[in-house]
Amino acid sequence: MTILKVNRSDFILALKTDLESTGGGWYLDSETGEILMDTDGAEDLPEDLHENARYRLIAAIPSHVAFQLMEDFVDSLGQSEVVSGLRDALDRPKPFRRFKDVLYDYPNLPEAWFAFEEQALAELSAEWCTENDIDVEWGL
Repeated sequence: MTILKVNRSDFILALKTDLESTGGGWYLDSETGEILMDTDGAEDLPEDLHENARYRLIAAIPSHVAFQLMEDFVDSLGQSEVVSGLRDALDRPKPFRRFKDVLYDYPNLPEAWFAFEEQALAELSAEWCTENDIDVEWGL
């Protein structure tokens, strides 16, 4: 099997950004490793993007998975005032917004969260490739 070079940052962006509500989506070209974004007005997309097995749809992670990542991050912090605030944010309405609000109340916490999230999404990217029988070499 050929090893496909794929830009990890682009792949992670595809996992984080849901375009289905706009009728679009993200696709991996399984021959070139290119990530394609299908949205209204997108140009230079292959005409057979939706029919050709060469183009693999990269579905955005569901909100329950994104929520679980936030919970896992909080669990990784041990016990502290910060943890209490983050847990409270996750237990209230609009947990995604409240979680980010609490993060920015503490100077180093956003950086720690984004590093944690990036690592978790990198692992999910690798799992996606394995599930789709794609041997990948990640690039920048």
